[in-house]
Amino acid sequence: MRILYGEITLGWYRATRGALLWALGIVAVLCLLVLPGRNDPDLITTGYGLALYWGILLIASLWCGGTTYALDRERHRLALVFSKPIHRFKHWWGRWLAVWLPFCCAALFGTIFLVFRPLPEGRFVLKPQLPDTHAAAIEELARLRTLGRVPEGISEARLRRAVQEDLETRYTELQPHKPMNYTFQLPDALPQKAHATFRLSGAPILGAKDALRLTLEVVCANNVLHFSPTQLNDMGFSLTLPNHVLVPGEPLTLKLLRLDRNKAVSVIFQEYQDIHLLLPGISPWNNLFRFTLVMILTLALTTALGVTLGSTFSLPVTLFTGSLALLAYSVSIFSPTLSAIDASANLWAKIGTFISETLAHPFSDLTQLDPLNALLKGETLRFELIFAFCAKVILPALLLCATCSCVSSVKDEDA
Repeated sequence: MRILYGEITLGWYRATRGALLWALGIVAVLCLLVLPGRNDPDLITTGYGLALYWGILLIASLWCGGTTYALDRERHRLALVFSKPIHRFKHWWGRWLAVWLPFCCAALFGTIFLVFRPLPEGRFVLKPQLPDTHAAAIEELARLRTLGRVPEGISEARLRRAVQEDLETRYTELQPHKPMNYTFQLPDALPQKAHATFRLSGAPILGAKDALRLTLEVVCANNVLHFSPTQLNDMGFSLTLPNHVLVPGEPLTLKLLRLDRNKAVSVIFQEYQDIHLLLPGISPWNNLFRFTLVMILTLALTTALGVTLGSTFSLPVTLFTGSLALLAYSVSIFSPTLSAIDASANLWAKIGTFISETLAHPFSDLTQLDPLNALLKGETLRFELIFAFCAKVILPALLLCATCSCVSSVKDEDA
């Protein structure tokens, strides 16, 4: 334990005395204080600023982790370290903790900053009862097969899943004077004075939103209310329903109707992803704590990756490889998704899809969490998803990185 504490103390000193970390810290503070939000006057600086702040922490943790082993190798100090009675696993865990702890403090600093901002409460997301696409996917797959558009060499289950995902991500247009009904099954227990919020998200409104006229009819048990939303923007709208409308255990039906016939505006959205009903959830501080926990876990992963790269390559190669990995991951996340049918159309599509899925796979649970978007939009970050992210991604990645670094250190010692 004394050896581990010594490694942590030495690594902390190395991580905090460099000018790079402090410079990045100043830039991160400016991101939180200066950058404005978008369509969010209450969260003045948290929109883009918090996203860039998180990105800077990820890059800095990767770089600082890469310098731990790489600098010692370049200065020929690894042989001196390994000549002492220290276990290689303790050496790796000590250096990883020493780099990770300063960034944990930086994440906590961002949390302290957000405490003084008016964050929304974390509300539970309820999706409408839409038709199951399983049967429709079988019919669509049969139609594609008759047209000869189904590639060979792909399992039936994967093809059906790809077609089903395509059906669920198709866009629906709200036609004038053609109402669309959505039913939500309310839970059996609701807090007193509970209110719900209907939200149409995404970017559904295309064109002159001032010319758009919408009406919303809400029916729950014997309660019927009509609303005409006026706070419309390009990213959709939200409408708060009064608490006396909600009846626990009863279905709540929303009828969305467009009254205008203006051809200069369109309302296009994905029913399975953009229609939500937000119910009372947890406090903003509880949701902020969960967001901070996700941020710390992600920093642990990038720091471990940096330490492992530094134990294998030289410092310039480590920084280049780590930056390239982050860039490739960002491209794989924001690149257009392909179905199994499109991805198997040719060889290059297969190779590109394989690389993209391989790079994005470790962070698939993080993408499912969508922590930053959930925090700012007032959605509950569920603990079961955070636990799954830690158990399936973080812990295995740390053990794998520690093993790879120890194997690499054996080669350095032999050399």
